[in-house]
Amino acid sequence: MMNLETKDWHWQEFFESVHNGVIVINRNKEVIVFNKAASIVLNIPQTQAIGAQIEQVISNTKLLQVMENGTEEHNQRMKINGISIITNRSPIRRGKEIIGAVAIFQNISEFEVLSHQLDTFKKINKSLDAVIESLDDGIVVADAQCIIVRANDAYQHMTGIIAKEFVGKHVRDLLKQGYMNKSVTEMVLERRSKVNVMDIRNGKDLLMSASPVFDESGNISYVVTAVRDVSQLNELKGKLAESEQIRDKYFHELEHLRSQQSFQKIITKDPEMQKKLEMSYHVANVDSNVLILGETGVGKELIAQLIHRASKRAKQPFIKINCGAIPPNLLESEFFGYESGAFTGALKEGKPGLFELAQGGTIFLDEVGELSLDLQVKVLRAIQDKEITRIGGKKPILLDIRIVAATNRDLEVMVQEKEFREDLYYRLSVVPILIPPLRDRKEDILALVAEFLGKFNRKYGYQKWMHPDVMDVFLEHNWPGNIRELENTIERLVVTHREDCIGINALAETSLRSLKPSTGDITSLEACLESEERRLIAEAYRTTGSTRKAAKILKISQSSMVNKMKKYKIEAKSFK
Repeated sequence: MMNLETKDWHWQEFFESVHNGVIVINRNKEVIVFNKAASIVLNIPQTQAIGAQIEQVISNTKLLQVMENGTEEHNQRMKINGISIITNRSPIRRGKEIIGAVAIFQNISEFEVLSHQLDTFKKINKSLDAVIESLDDGIVVADAQCIIVRANDAYQHMTGIIAKEFVGKHVRDLLKQGYMNKSVTEMVLERRSKVNVMDIRNGKDLLMSASPVFDESGNISYVVTAVRDVSQLNELKGKLAESEQIRDKYFHELEHLRSQQSFQKIITKDPEMQKKLEMSYHVANVDSNVLILGETGVGKELIAQLIHRASKRAKQPFIKINCGAIPPNLLESEFFGYESGAFTGALKEGKPGLFELAQGGTIFLDEVGELSLDLQVKVLRAIQDKEITRIGGKKPILLDIRIVAATNRDLEVMVQEKEFREDLYYRLSVVPILIPPLRDRKEDILALVAEFLGKFNRKYGYQKWMHPDVMDVFLEHNWPGNIRELENTIERLVVTHREDCIGINALAETSLRSLKPSTGDITSLEACLESEERRLIAEAYRTTGSTRKAAKILKISQSSMVNKMKKYKIEAKSFK
């Protein structure tokens, strides 16, 4: 029988040519085969290993256990000298006798690196896929042979076709089948540069930007096309151009409307009030000081705004100062400003006053009767000298302002009682305008109610309307708070009353609760219906500006529309 000694071995050349490492031991635990591959992997010279005990060559070897147990071990991973290997171990038999053992192994460190790189590439590819799919722009990729290799969901949504209909197909075939109108891929391959074209697909304007992707040899490997839906952009550009034309067309009209904007907000049919408005509009053309007198809530600020907007100063600031709302210790600094370090707590850069901020425009001194005598002196000096000096400052600031003042107090009585300077009073009241209270303008109540009711209905999305009995109460009420009280009352009724028809019961929680409507009209249902019909007729005509269009909305004939407008004395010119 043949012993497993080195001298008896005839396959040495075979083992040396094998790429895998091969180690063979005999029954005496001696290494009899240790090929070149094993020597390289384990970094042990062959001469040192062959003939040595296996434990001296590999201290943690399990080859001895395989030989003793006669059990094979496959695909076992282990580390030797920091090197990862995978090994198969088997006993060597001669008949039933085990005469040795063999281990065949391979260095898998490179495979582990490659596996890690592959996992990394998979993660990167997955992330790139997620990015491409998250884009609002469509993305299409074709290879150098013009074969579509992928397309994201956005592209499929834009074009109305699904991926399986075109992925894997040549772009020319897709052109023939009508899936596309232009092939930017072929354009890029021909020009070897980026191409931008417009196309219409699925009823949408699409901007397609195709770019080449070059490999290391400078050859095009892929063409990537980004597709963007610019339909909305084109629509917006058209609207912008149209808006610019409208802007140019109505520029002068808008300038004119700015000067009359406040006048349009002052609603009145009272002849005396109309005279006040005409006077206000007339004095707007000069720079004379105006003193507006009247009770709280009659609309003194609206008259001040009208004077400003109708004046040559309309494009300059309109600065309102509520003389009764600013703490007395702050009035002077608010009026005239201060320089850096003027007092403790002053801003280090100083601060301009309201008179200074109104340069070129109008300053409105509301509640001017509340000014202290000390400040009255300084306001008088500013009016006389047309200049101010900041607190802590030395250099005077020249003023170019129009002064409009207002008060609900009797300044003549205050002058007699030494509470208001006589010289300041005469400076402010060059043109006095007394605004009558609402109780003296009863015919304005109906128009104001209609205006405020429409305002709050639009604001809150309601369709509320007033019962005639409520209107009777409004006409009887004294309105001590004037227009402001009326407006606040209307808003309260609109937002708190649940029914569309605001009846007399809605007044229970208001200042009008003690008043009772007149009982002369016993046909309340008929009056209520006529009131609602009048409102609908007036609203339809106001909205359309045409009896024909208004009749169409209300589903009545044009002749009926005209007759009803005559019945309710609704004049077309009142809406122009």
